[in-house]
Amino acid sequence: MLKKLIVYSTCLSLIGCQTIENPLTNVSSNAISSSGCAEKPMVSLSGKDVETVALNESTITKSGQVSASKNIGYTFTATTGQKLSYSTDADVCLWVFSPDNEILKGGELSKNGKYVIQVAAPQGAKTFDLKMSLGVLETAANTPTVSTTDTPEGTSVNTSKNTSERTSENNNSQSSLENDNLQPENDISQEQALELVQKWYAAKPRIFAPPFDRDLLNELATGKLYQRVGGEDGSIDWLQKYNRYYTYNKSEITNVIGFSSSGSRPYIKVRIIEELYLQGEKGLDKTNSGEYKIDYIYFFAKENGTWKIYSNEKISDAD
Repeated sequence: MLKKLIVYSTCLSLIGCQTIENPLTNVSSNAISSSGCAEKPMVSLSGKDVETVALNESTITKSGQVSASKNIGYTFTATTGQKLSYSTDADVCLWVFSPDNEILKGGELSKNGKYVIQVAAPQGAKTFDLKMSLGVLETAANTPTVSTTDTPEGTSVNTSKNTSERTSENNNSQSSLENDNLQPENDISQEQALELVQKWYAAKPRIFAPPFDRDLLNELATGKLYQRVGGEDGSIDWLQKYNRYYTYNKSEITNVIGFSSSGSRPYIKVRIIEELYLQGEKGLDKTNSGEYKIDYIYFFAKENGTWKIYSNEKISDAD
């Protein structure tokens, strides 16, 4: 199973897939596996697939869904001597092109002009969150160091599987994602936090399978988690589009690893054992099915006076 990779500018390698190692840890470029990824992309980007981003020393995050045949690009302007940093939690391939259309093999940007980051999947459909900066990547304050993905643990595909989650606003939902509604009071207890997570697991068979209940999702989730599951081109849309759904034989929280009600986002860390199966028109998708034991962290936000799950992030595979 691929694990998280953070690549900083001084050791950036942009050929091949990211092997996800220890979260938020510098690794040398020769530690990056090229498994499943070609030295050059197989697909040429069209204008509609490229988004212009304004990179500086701050960190921005972009999310999307790619496949072997559908790639996404991000273009930014940089000057000689600047250094590119990025991180991704997903099993994707990344290449960075210089202004003269050469693939970079290091983090230092040697020319003035426009650069392009191209993202693809080695196989299947993959959803990614990509952090980018021309400085040092920022991490969330007052929260533990963890993976930046917000996957619903294997539903509609976790970080090691084909994924359908994408950060995108759902215009049809009544879930407010405005910052004014996410209140900063951290009056949530460990018992309340655990109960929310338990409700999430109990609800997954109705969210990631018919009736694909967005109202139930809205009761439990907000922010990033809601967007990625119920937003446009999110998990639910992907499952419905390809006539797929998940069945669950087991969803168990075996123990609480940690809890904090301080900081900008209260959180709880739990160990999960989950047995799930991705069903489709051709039967069982064995690649994206099975039993998994994973440590997760759940972040919470208060929306209109009610605590909801704001995001969930994989910490590591449990022993």
